[in-house]
Amino acid sequence: MLSQSSRIWTSYRSLCPAIIRISSCRSVSIKVVIPSPKLTQSYYHHASEIPLLHHTVGQHLDGLAALYPNHECYAFKAEGDKRYTYKSFLDEVDSLAASLLELGFEKNDRLGVWLPNTSENCVLSYATSKVGVIKVNINPAYMGRELEYCLNKVGCKGLVMRPNVKIIDCIKIINKLVPEINETKGEIHSKAVPTLKHIILTKGDQNKTFNTPKGMHSYSDLIRKGANSKHDALRSCQSKLNGDTPLAIFYTSGTTGQPKAATLTNHNILNNAFHVYYFYPELMSRVCCPIPTFHIFGEIAGTMNINAPKYFTTFPSILPDTVETMRTVNTEKCTALVGAPIIFRDILSHPKKKEFDMSSLLFAIIGAAPVNPVLVEQLEREIPIKTIAQGYGQTENAAVLAMSVYAEDDKKRRYTSIGKAVPRMEMKIADSNGDIVPIGKEGEVCARGFNIMTGYYGDDEKTRETVTASGWLKTGDLGVMDEEGYVYYRSRQKEMVIVGGINVYPVEVENVLLEHPTIAEAQVFGVPDQRYGEVLCAYIKAKPGTKVDDTEEVREFLSSRGAFFKVPKHIKIIESFLPFTTPTGKIQKFKLVEAMVKELSAPSS
Repeated sequence: MLSQSSRIWTSYRSLCPAIIRISSCRSVSIKVVIPSPKLTQSYYHHASEIPLLHHTVGQHLDGLAALYPNHECYAFKAEGDKRYTYKSFLDEVDSLAASLLELGFEKNDRLGVWLPNTSENCVLSYATSKVGVIKVNINPAYMGRELEYCLNKVGCKGLVMRPNVKIIDCIKIINKLVPEINETKGEIHSKAVPTLKHIILTKGDQNKTFNTPKGMHSYSDLIRKGANSKHDALRSCQSKLNGDTPLAIFYTSGTTGQPKAATLTNHNILNNAFHVYYFYPELMSRVCCPIPTFHIFGEIAGTMNINAPKYFTTFPSILPDTVETMRTVNTEKCTALVGAPIIFRDILSHPKKKEFDMSSLLFAIIGAAPVNPVLVEQLEREIPIKTIAQGYGQTENAAVLAMSVYAEDDKKRRYTSIGKAVPRMEMKIADSNGDIVPIGKEGEVCARGFNIMTGYYGDDEKTRETVTASGWLKTGDLGVMDEEGYVYYRSRQKEMVIVGGINVYPVEVENVLLEHPTIAEAQVFGVPDQRYGEVLCAYIKAKPGTKVDDTEEVREFLSSRGAFFKVPKHIKIIESFLPFTTPTGKIQKFKLVEAMVKELSAPSS
């Protein structure tokens, strides 16, 4: 009789024989093209024969390890170049999953993971899937108050952490938040985090020994215990799970307020692994992932990339590091690099760029923030990268709604659009009533399909505001669709600035500013104004080796290229945007607004 994993994988192979053919013949490219007339309404459904899988991420790993046990799937450069095959990775996943059951974790319990890009973080993504526990991804840079919010927001039963993250003393933070650890015999009873029962400690920096404090579990000990235990209970538990089982909670970026806890299922996340695989099998075969996996982009494009058969992901460092990223692309001969625009800008401007051979790069996905077409062209020419595509999506849809890679040699669409819907997804541009608008007319970008979240954990009201009764995710982004289904990003609805009754889109002004010969980065936003209601403001950063001395000259530059109302009234030159960014490089414009308002309201000296 076939085991649970064997039955699943046999079913999977029969559903999609193309995936097996591609695995054995990497030059084959499967493209599902369905001719369609030019669109007249802003609705596009990417019809496709690509199957949807309805098992769990853990069950999928069982199948991969059975088919390709010796294929290398991960490398962690910051851990002494620690490497895994599918089989060795599955062994650690099963060992940890068995120990989680032994500790009393049950289906739908929440387990906080407060880790950077480490091997343990990836193992936890699969081990929780095997048990039905929901992995709660927490920014490793968070301090006590932020950690407390994340744990209590969803009621975490456990927390996995390391002694330190660079200079952050995580032990000190947790001792202050949960002082009861030092008195614990068995489960924790915390006043600040009432649901917290277990803390699991991983290793810290390389070459540093650290004794596990009283009241905590050692990750290494749990792996050893799990490896030596029978896995009957684990197999029984896993057999009761399916694609609808919740897998992970990701906190939204918090660019407009307190983060919300988006809940994603195994089905949501697993099926996002194959968007590029079926069409262009070589491109993501060896991925370098420098971006954090507590963010949905890093988790999907990095951790989950190995779910496409015989794919490989390498993490160059535990936190973003430009030199290590370039070194890893060079040594691992990576075919793809993923990240926010800041990752690629830092490579372009780095003085050691020419020391590393990055010519193996066939592909790059830029996401998590708006992308300037000039930057895309420059990256393809100077790094070089053969093909760059924008990836568009949100935490609420497991990272991927649309990609511009489908435009292929049509550089205008590939550089300027955010792409068209990925296979099996619908996208529309809608008015304020949710009705589809004609092609070329602006409206809210909406999407429906297999990767839309189940909702915000514990917040039904916010969920209903974001996902309609008919399943449409309202992204809050303004855009326009062309007759081929490609979408062009305009602005966040809340970021659009109305100057004297005229709509102005910050990203449009930012793109013009980036045409200036000495400007490397620009952020445009609005602040209140007594006469006009709102006026435009801009923060700009100069290119390395240059400087911007005259803000009036910048205004003249803009005036010669656009309408007067698109010229910022206030322009400030800064050295870095880091104080205003999230860890993934996304600008928090509300912080820019706060800083500018404070400066403008300060008394003149």
